[in-house]
Amino acid sequence: MQYLIEKNLYKKSLLSYLLWPLSIKYSLILILRRKLHAGGFRSRCKIISVGNIVSGGSGKTPLTIYLAKYLQNQGKKVAVSHRGYKGKFENENKLISDENKVFEFARDAGDETYLLASKLTGIPVIAGRDRKKSIQILEGKYPDLEYIILDDSFQHLKVQHDLDFVVFNSIGGIGNGFVLPAGILREPLSALKYADYIVFNGKGEIPEKFQKYNKQILKGEYKIKQFSDVNGKEIKLGGKLALLSGIGLPQSFENTIYEAGLHFDKHFRFPDHYDFKKKGVIKQISVDVKLGNINYLLTTEKDYAKLQFIENDLPLAIVEVEFILDNIDQLKM
Repeated sequence: MQYLIEKNLYKKSLLSYLLWPLSIKYSLILILRRKLHAGGFRSRCKIISVGNIVSGGSGKTPLTIYLAKYLQNQGKKVAVSHRGYKGKFENENKLISDENKVFEFARDAGDETYLLASKLTGIPVIAGRDRKKSIQILEGKYPDLEYIILDDSFQHLKVQHDLDFVVFNSIGGIGNGFVLPAGILREPLSALKYADYIVFNGKGEIPEKFQKYNKQILKGEYKIKQFSDVNGKEIKLGGKLALLSGIGLPQSFENTIYEAGLHFDKHFRFPDHYDFKKKGVIKQISVDVKLGNINYLLTTEKDYAKLQFIENDLPLAIVEVEFILDNIDQLKM
């Protein structure tokens, strides 16, 4: 299945060309939508949007964490809004952490939302798809709030953005260049004219297609901070390794491991935001790990946000990473 997806969405194929007329119609709808929503709610805070125009992983949440900490270190009052995708509060709008702690119910807010709350000490995080309502809740609770970062909101046009960051991953790029359903683009590349910064996540040269929009391009990549056990203590890896992930671009995780000079025997790959509570999944992974004599099963922080609340006997090692911008001097917020 994964091969078929990559063949038709990341490379031009007979199927992608057959779907191309639908992509054209969809693109026109999206262009019209942007024109019709040229306005929206204006917050008293400075609104920073972090998003993308591709489906699948690109690095939005790591960049959100980076920007939130960057502002915090400058002494700014900042909060973060996340949709809470596949979480309990997606349709409720609920503060899951404040300046002092992460609330107990945050585990039900979705993997990325929980990750944001656990990584951003001292920064309030709210879940809910209604971004206007989330902003109003934050404004009411924190009168001195200066910045609100909206994670995954480039297509959310009901709220006015002061700055838009659009993230691309060097592995997935723009796929075959077609808009859904023929490709991975959520909008035509022309939507980049509405961005303030284009963020290129990964190694390699920045594609010329991005440069023609005359936008400031920031470049960065993941750096491994440490490998931790389930108690948060740093560990030194040894023996046979395997990977476990349910993310948008599993190859990105693999590349991060390779760049650390490590090799693995197997990668247990699942779809993005995968529910590991599904019957028999953890048990089967455990059996495979034992049969393969795996010493450590490396997983992402995003996946561990779910796995830590599921009973298991997996030899987990959490790969703690941080996103670093190479040309931070070009960032003006």
